[in-house]
Amino acid sequence: MTRTAFLAALEQLLAPLPESERKDALSYYEDYLDAAGPENEARAIAELGSPEEVARKILDEQSPQGASAAPASPAPRSRWRMVLGGGLAVLVLACFFFQHSKATPVQPVEPASSAADSSSVPEEASSSYLAVLADTVPLTIPADDLGESTLQIPLEKLDQELKLSLNYGSVTFVTDPSLTSDKYATFQFDNFPHSPVLRTTGGDGRTTLTFEMPENWQVAEDAPEAMLTVTIPADALTRLLISLETGDVRLAPMQLKTLTVALTNGSLRAENLTVTRDLLIELPAGKCMIDHLSIAEYASIAATYCIRLHLDGDPADYTTDARTDDVVRIGNKEYDKRYTSSGSNGTLNLYAKGLIYLNVDEQRPA
Repeated sequence: MTRTAFLAALEQLLAPLPESERKDALSYYEDYLDAAGPENEARAIAELGSPEEVARKILDEQSPQGASAAPASPAPRSRWRMVLGGGLAVLVLACFFFQHSKATPVQPVEPASSAADSSSVPEEASSSYLAVLADTVPLTIPADDLGESTLQIPLEKLDQELKLSLNYGSVTFVTDPSLTSDKYATFQFDNFPHSPVLRTTGGDGRTTLTFEMPENWQVAEDAPEAMLTVTIPADALTRLLISLETGDVRLAPMQLKTLTVALTNGSLRAENLTVTRDLLIELPAGKCMIDHLSIAEYASIAATYCIRLHLDGDPADYTTDARTDDVVRIGNKEYDKRYTSSGSNGTLNLYAKGLIYLNVDEQRPA
C-alpha cells in the first residue's frame, strides 16, 4: 500500500473523531512516514499495520474501555506524555533521534521513573528533553562518540518557510537542480552529539528544525566540526531563517523571497544569492562574504569584521548607507567611515567595524 492510499483510508476511518483529533492523528502518521524516508516507507507502513488496524486502536483509545490500555502502535502525538522524576514533560512533536550512530548515546540524566521507557515508541518519533540538574557535573563527549544521521522532508512541507535553530554546529546548503517539487529535501547531520533534533511541521508548508545540546554536555577539543548539510533545489524555499550560536553558514546559489541569518559566533559565505524582499543578517562576531548579491527591496547587514559584497549593479544604483569604523571600498575608490547614495534598485544598509568592500575585485583578506 502506498503512503497516499494509507493516509486517505485512515482519514476516512477516523471520521468519528473530532476534527482536531483526527488532524492530530493524521499529522503524526505523516511525520512518522517522513522520518522513515522514502526508501523505508513501504516497510514502515507494513510495520504500522493496515489502516483498519491503526484506526481501530486509535478509536479504542478514545473510548473509556481503551483509555487505560497500552497502545500496540504509535499513539497520536497529542496523547503522548512521559513522567520524568515525578514531573510531567510534554513530548516534542515528531522528533527525529540520532539512531544511526555507531556509538552509544551519552545521556546527562537518567529517567527517575520507568514511565520514561520509550521502548514501545518508534525511534523516529521517540525522544524527550531531559532536564539537566543544576549540580550535574559537565560530561565531555569524546571525538569518537559523535553521531551521523539523515532526515528527509518532502519539499512541499518547507516550501513556504524553513527555520533552522541550532546551538551547536555549522550549516551548509547544497543545491541540486535534479530535485523537483515531489521530492525530498535532505538534512545530513555529521559529527553531532547524541541529542534529539526537534522537528515541527505545519500544514502550510512551514518546517522548523531545532537542535539543542544540553547545557552540561561538552565536546572534546579534538572533535571534528559538526555540520548540517541541507540539499534542496535552488528555488525550493520562499523564506529561510537560520539561527546559530556557534558555527558558520555557507549558502549555495539560491533564490529566496526572505532570508534572515543570525549567528552569535560565526560568519556567512554565499555564492550567488537572490533575495526579492528582505535580507537581514546579524553577525556580532563574524564576517559576511557574498560573491554575487541581487536584492529587489531591502537588505540590512551588520558584522563585527568585514563585509564583502559583489552587488548586481553599481552601489550608486541603490539607496545605500554603508557605515564602518574603518573605510568603505567601492571598486578602486575609498570612503572614510561612510558611503551613501540614493538609487532606485532597493535599500542597502550596511554596518561593520572592519572594512566594507563593495564590488572590489582583489584577493580576499585572511
